[in-house]
Amino acid sequence: MKFTCPNCRQPLLPENINVQTDLALCKACGQVSQLSKLVDADFDPAVLDHPPPGAWYQESMSECIFGATTRSPMAFFLVPFMCVWSGGSLGGIYGTQLVHGKFNLMISLFGIPFLIGTLMFGSIALMSVCGKLEVRIREGLGTVFIGVGRLGWTRRFNLAEVDFIEDSYTPGSRGSGSTSILLRGQSVLRFGSQLTEPRRYFILNVLKRLKAGSGASPRNLG
Repeated sequence: MKFTCPNCRQPLLPENINVQTDLALCKACGQVSQLSKLVDADFDPAVLDHPPPGAWYQESMSECIFGATTRSPMAFFLVPFMCVWSGGSLGGIYGTQLVHGKFNLMISLFGIPFLIGTLMFGSIALMSVCGKLEVRIREGLGTVFIGVGRLGWTRRFNLAEVDFIEDSYTPGSRGSGSTSILLRGQSVLRFGSQLTEPRRYFILNVLKRLKAGSGASPRNLG
């Protein structure tokens, strides 16, 4: 992540940033800044004016609700793949037992990994068709919901206890990886890897904007 000096707007060099002490030095003007505050202030001020397709933002006097759909063109691949996977593997392993009315313990145990794989691929496929990520913040207390309809998982956070809000890349095997939103402070919360880059950028900047205006009502954050 790149930072600029709040005093002279010159870029801060990586060698002059100390994450451990939470300080950053601008060689151009000599300004010493708190790194966490630079992170909070580093957002696109026009982000709410141009949300990407599939993203939304709503506010009232006491609550902000914003999020984005996880719909993706990958559904055209994932859904047929999941149907072939579950139909071929589970149908062959468990379907034949049901048709013949005979239970085989060894074959059933052999099919457990295929059953787990079907559940995993099925949830990913379902999210790519009609899933969503939604964040609600009321009086500084936030919840992140990821799922389909009312089914999914919810995580909670306190915006006042968040020190850093940033894009975080997690490397995977064979050069693969994923980018997600990271809230880091007294605890760590990572989410949003299912979102497209424009939708994730939107959520990230809304969170930074709200963090920079902590203590103000939603309507006074402009």
